[in-house]
Amino acid sequence: MGIFSGNFQAWKLHSVSDYLNALVYVVLGILFFWLIIRYMNKQRNHEKALERVARRLKRLAGQPVKLYRKVVLRLPEGEQAFDAVLADKSGIYLVRVFEWGFKIYGAPDGEIWRREDQQRKEEFPNPLIELKRGAAGIQAILQERGAGQVKVMPMVIFADNYQTPELYLGYGSFSTTYQELKQWYRKQAAVRTAQYDFDRVSSILDEFLVSENA
Repeated sequence: MGIFSGNFQAWKLHSVSDYLNALVYVVLGILFFWLIIRYMNKQRNHEKALERVARRLKRLAGQPVKLYRKVVLRLPEGEQAFDAVLADKSGIYLVRVFEWGFKIYGAPDGEIWRREDQQRKEEFPNPLIELKRGAAGIQAILQERGAGQVKVMPMVIFADNYQTPELYLGYGSFSTTYQELKQWYRKQAAVRTAQYDFDRVSSILDEFLVSENA
């Protein structure tokens, strides 16, 4: 009777062979579970989370689209760094990605947010403050160039790969999870055609954004 024999019944152990087969099943199960956990842990970092989010955003956006990753916005008053900037047919989104956190607490106008998982808790600055400041900066640039009609808004994405994070942030947090990104994004970008001169706005962004891969 082999390990993968269809006649093997773990609850009927009568011989040494039965016990050995049962032990092998248990060991293989533990090894398989350990490999999955190890893989997920390797993916649970900011770089991998940003990669996942960037791929999904580009798929969701369709055409036209331009996504700047690991981007620095150069303004007269200084520079601001963002995980990504997405330009699609509905407007421009400034993106901040968080790679871990099962429960997220905060308020849209609060200075500090908090994230937790089973092993740790962390307080961090409300990302909307920087994102909204960047959005205002880009809006001012576009206004000066005669393209002020373009929507510019924050997008905060919690991308824990272990489970769907629970968000306790209140209305107006511009936040979603990686698992729920499709539904959230489609509510924000519910248009079929470009709402502005995409090529012109894209060329303006190229002047002020320095990206790892535009």
